Amino acid sequence: MSSTPSTQDPLNRALDEALAGRVAPLYALLERGSRLPGPTANDALAEAFALVCRARHPRADALAFAMARLSADEAPGAGPREFLPVCGLLALAVRAASESTLRPGVLAELHAHADDPRFRVRDAVIAGLVRIGATAGDALVPELQPWTDGYFHAAAAIMALSREAWLGQLQDSAVVLQRLDEAWETAVNAPRAAARYPGRKALVDALARTPVAFAVRFGTPVFDVLARWSRVKDPEMRALVLALLGDKRLVTRFAGDVQRVRASLDATAPPVRNPDHDFGTSRDRSGARKRRERR
Repeated sequence: MSSTPSTQDPLNRALDEALAGRVAPLYALLERGSRLPGPTANDALAEAFALVCRARHPRADALAFAMARLSADEAPGAGPREFLPVCGLLALAVRAASESTLRPGVLAELHAHADDPRFRVRDAVIAGLVRIGATAGDALVPELQPWTDGYFHAAAAIMALSREAWLGQLQDSAVVLQRLDEAWETAVNAPRAAARYPGRKALVDALARTPVAFAVRFGTPVFDVLARWSRVKDPEMRALVLALLGDKRLVTRFAGDVQRVRASLDATAPPVRNPDHDFGTSRDRSGARKRRERR
């Protein structure tokens, strides 16, 4: 049976037109089928587009890059046109997964979009990393080191590493946990002004979700990382470690390690304020107390 895509298929016909310089029919087809605006995009259509692009390689590569680079002004979020850069990024990842020579350029493209203002584009970056990582396995993990010094970028890196399609292919726990450790450091060392920055919030959320998957995969070495970060002074990060230790998957499988990290948290907890030294509220210089007493 021939593997050549059927030119009778609407998607293939639209792609052929786009490769001939007429992108409007393809964009219209993808927008109509995107299911946006809506709660979820049409992942099956994005996958189909990526596969037909791979079948046209390398002619379709330039088109995929152009779609990935559509800006938020050209393809606004929360609308059907946002689907176009999502499709472009996935098509590039599928190509890089099957042809390693393309990996550096595609990784650079994914990196450029990791802090995109459109959340579906950011999600497509994670999906793209997973797609490449599922094929490259351990070899891709060192290439994520430049990602872990940025908030959105570090979040994308550890979220992708925690996905089963990639995580299940990984054997070298040390380099994976090095990326996790770097992500923790980025979050802990963030200046106070960054506390409400969406990127740091995304990173803290990723740190609250991913260590459990790593622990289930790699066991005790993950708790060594948590024990190290349990000694930080930041109350938010200490609370994050404590919350992770309450996950039932960890409590039932790694009781000793969980207890070890809990003990580290207890040993490094800030001292409880001595009630004997509590002399009440500070002096009221506003005059409010005197006004209340005169009433």
